[in-house]
Amino acid sequence: AVGAGAAGGVPGGGGGEGATKMQVHKQLACLGKRVCQHAHEVLMTLCKALGAHGMTDKAASRAAAVLKRILTGALSREVLTGRHLHQVIMCVVFGVCKVEEVHGATFRTIIGEHQTLYDEPESLYWMVFIGPAADQTGNLIEFYNKRFIPACKDLLLSP
Repeated sequence: AVGAGAAGGVPGGGGGEGATKMQVHKQLACLGKRVCQHAHEVLMTLCKALGAHGMTDKAASRAAAVLKRILTGALSREVLTGRHLHQVIMCVVFGVCKVEEVHGATFRTIIGEHQTLYDEPESLYWMVFIGPAADQTGNLIEFYNKRFIPACKDLLLSP
């Protein structure tokens, strides 16, 4: 048992702990990739539905870029913690539509199209974590104004 030390019980040596950390890192990277893919699919489905309300391909592309930067950047923890991914997606869509001057895409139309596409509880729209305390919630518009815009305004405005 004493002689097993350097190889750590893993064929080829190198220590079992390092291999485990590498496996966890790969698994987390795979999970992150799947989350980004799912988020992109939801975003594009919502943008397509909003085409009837003036959503353009340019606005949809911009929304995809903003969402990717949120999910893969330093803002992900601040924006996503305690919230449903779809809440963030709807805020990205609304913010981009404001910047791109897509006047038909109001929060009402975004929520309406989202309700048509997805079977989510009403609380998704009306009980959004605002924080900092766990019991501080508000509706999607309050989250957008109080948390999302202060955190993501620069991303929304950047080309």
